[in-house]
Amino acid sequence: MNKYLFGLLVMSLLFTGSTLRAQTYREDYRGRPFMEQSYTDIQGNPFLNESWLMGTVTFVNGQAANVNLKYNIYTDELLFRKQNDSTVQAFVDPVKSFSIPYLLIEGSDLVNNLFRSQFPVIDGHTMNTFYQVIGEGKITLLRYYKKKLLSSKEFNSATTTQTFMAENAYYLFSNNQMTRFKPSQKTILAAMSDKADKVQEYIKTNKVDFKSDAALAKLFSYYSSL
Repeated sequence: MNKYLFGLLVMSLLFTGSTLRAQTYREDYRGRPFMEQSYTDIQGNPFLNESWLMGTVTFVNGQAANVNLKYNIYTDELLFRKQNDSTVQAFVDPVKSFSIPYLLIEGSDLVNNLFRSQFPVIDGHTMNTFYQVIGEGKITLLRYYKKKLLSSKEFNSATTTQTFMAENAYYLFSNNQMTRFKPSQKTILAAMSDKADKVQEYIKTNKVDFKSDAALAKLFSYYSSL
């Protein structure tokens, strides 16, 4: 083996090693027992995903883990279960992001779902609040999911019915600031004013549906490429 090939081999091994160290998949992540509340008397459920689904969690320290996840958007708790263990737990170590491939979310047509925290505080949220990342680049479009309890009583009835109601809101993250946002042609052109002409042409050519997360993701990706 000549010196050139030997040098390439060494560089390749060093790069591979650094990549593996940068994204370490751990199995010793810590959890605390989580006592799931019974919601049998409430219509609906408090979860973003009612079934346990395999996903990837990335911790604030950069390490990651593959684990079965369920996200309670009523209590804002990311829960997990280890394989061959039915114990429901909540993470002890701070979680920066998590993803659940092919998760179908009601009201969204986005397939690859990434949720991230550590954004500036807004609307009573905290740094640990998770947002779905719709589009990322020069401007990041986020979507926040929440379920609240709605109490109702039918006419001439003494019985009160409680139902989980889903709410969501969009936010823009830019220049380290969060702004509540409602996607429309007017608001998007204002947010992308430096490239408004090209963005407007893209919207017209592609007939962008502002109620489609998949279409919004493509639009934000296009803006970031300009």
